[in-house]
This record gives sequence, C-alpha cells and structure tokens, in this order.
Amino acid sequence: MFSLTEITGLFIPTSTVCRMTGILPATLTSWQTASLIKPPCSEGYSASQVAQIRVVRALTSSGDTLSEISTLLNESWHYRPSGWELRRQEFIIHLQYGTDETRSRYLWKLYTRYSPGDVLAFMLTPLVRWLCSGNREELRARCVTCLLSHALRLIKAKQGLEHVKPVLNMAELIKHYSIRTTRCLRHLNS
Repeated sequence: MFSLTEITGLFIPTSTVCRMTGILPATLTSWQTASLIKPPCSEGYSASQVAQIRVVRALTSSGDTLSEISTLLNESWHYRPSGWELRRQEFIIHLQYGTDETRSRYLWKLYTRYSPGDVLAFMLTPLVRWLCSGNREELRARCVTCLLSHALRLIKAKQGLEHVKPVLNMAELIKHYSIRTTRCLRHLNS
C-alpha cells in the first residue's frame, strides 16, 4: 500500500503543518529531539509524518510530558498517568519557590512541548481561576510578571498575535482581579 505522499509526491511545509495542528515550529523541533516524530525532508513533511504529528498532538493535549508520551508509544506497560493537573502543580511550585527566570523557562518549555491553545485551556485558565479564588496576591503578581515576560518572548520569537493576545489577556484578568480585591479589602478595613 502506498501513502498519499508516495503517489502524489506532495509534501507539506512546516508553516502549514503548524497552522493545521495549532503548534509552534519550536514544538515540532522538540518533538523531533524527543524522537516522537521524524524531521521533514527538504520539501516538507509527508502525509505519514503529518499523521504521526497529529497523534503526538492528540497525546500532548492530555498534558503528558514528551518522555511520558515516548513511554506510552514505545513501552506502554511502563506508562504512568500524569497530565495537566501535574503541570499546574509544577507551575505553582515555580510561582511559590522559583525565580522569574525559572518560571519563564518553564512556561516556554510548555509552549514548545504542547499546543499553545492546550497550555492556555488546560493549564493557565484553571491556574488563573485558582489564583483568583483566594488570598494569593504574591503568587498572582509573580504570575502576571511571568505572563508578560512570556508574551515578550513570543513577540521576539515572531510567533504572531494569535499566541500573544491570550497570554496578555490572562495577565490583564489577574491584574483586574487583584485591583478589585485590593479595593474591596480597603473598603472593608476602613
């Protein structure tokens, strides 16, 4: 049986694969480094490579690390579940005990290992809800700093407004909540 690529000779450029799957070029590079996908040939990705990229994309949607996905694909009897809840807990630890640099590196790592949309939907959105649900002013401030730093890094990496705007919106949401909470506390204490 021949693949569509073998029959048509069609290859898909990296930029098109990224648009089709909602991931960054750096994510494809990370997946290649982790041996989850093969690098494209000079003409681009074949249909079978795109199919494998879609499989890895679906698996990263659960929040598992690249190492966990590799184990799942190659040695499924060793697989241990983890996912987005674990990624959120790791980031909270960075917020509590890490530096601006370690937080920034961790968020960039997530953006280059997973789809940015999944990071926003399954890690950052629940994290922001948690941050805004209690007296966590210091953690909120650290998170805003990290998100603004991350947005700047995305701009420098020329990733486009579709990736930058949601990060800035998250930072704005946290800042708005913090300002409103501070005003309420001042009013209650006066």
